[in-house]
Amino acid sequence: MKNQGKRSNEPHNFIVAQNTQKVNSSCASNQSTPSNSSPSTYSGPSWVYSEIVKEHFLSPRNFLMGDESKYPYDAEGTVGNPVCGDQMRMFLQIADGRIADVKWKTYGCASAIASTSALSELVKGKTLDEALQVGPVEITKFLGGLPQHKFHCSVLGHEALAAAIANFRNQR
Repeated sequence: MKNQGKRSNEPHNFIVAQNTQKVNSSCASNQSTPSNSSPSTYSGPSWVYSEIVKEHFLSPRNFLMGDESKYPYDAEGTVGNPVCGDQMRMFLQIADGRIADVKWKTYGCASAIASTSALSELVKGKTLDEALQVGPVEITKFLGGLPQHKFHCSVLGHEALAAAIANFRNQR
């Protein structure tokens, strides 16, 4: 407790977590900065995610910028997780039974954003049934893994896609 004042004045522009392989293989709990070290002296891993996750988080593909009412979509699906607060909206343009284009909006963490971005790339050009086969495991593999406690982000992406496809089929 006596270090609390000093630590609160230091900048916190870092992410501290375990290596992705360690998290995925051992299902261990999160590591954090040891209580007796300051952020400036901590030398552990600085990024829990694979480079592919980092890339999709920092440069998301097919993200819908602006007002969705200006994007002409054939189907929309929205899902959310009240526990973590993530929410995903997926918009599909469908032509000749295939997903011609995908746009999305996600309110969530790096895993949620990267999962939705990856899913949008994986399903573009597929038939609706083929797209539904791209599940959480395929999304996670494409991303090079996710920490076990973030796997639900890939589940939400798949659920948003499934909701959009169900909505499309119910409109017909």
